[in-house]
Amino acid sequence: MADTPRFVIRPLTIVLIVVAVACVGAGVVYLVTPAGQLPSFVPGHIAGSAHHHTTHALLMFGLAVLSLIGAWFTTNPSSAGQQAPDA
Repeated sequence: MADTPRFVIRPLTIVLIVVAVACVGAGVVYLVTPAGQLPSFVPGHIAGSAHHHTTHALLMFGLAVLSLIGAWFTTNPSSAGQQAPDA
C-alpha cells in the first residue's frame, strides 16, 4: 500500500478548473440570452437583436472541455521519492 501513487493538485489545476466553470457559465449565458440583452462589453452584443449566439456557446463549451483536459494532465502522480530503477 506504500507504493500507491499520490496525486498532486497544483495551482495550475485549480486555475484550469475555474476557467472551465467560467466557460460553461458563459456558454449557458450565450445559449439562453438573446444578443440584444447581452451586456455591451460581451462579444456578440447586438442592440435590439433576438438572435442567440449558438456558435459562441459551442466555442465556450469546447474551451471548457480543453481546460478540463489540461487540468487532468496537470494531476500526474507525484514522483517525489521515486527513482527509476537502474538497468
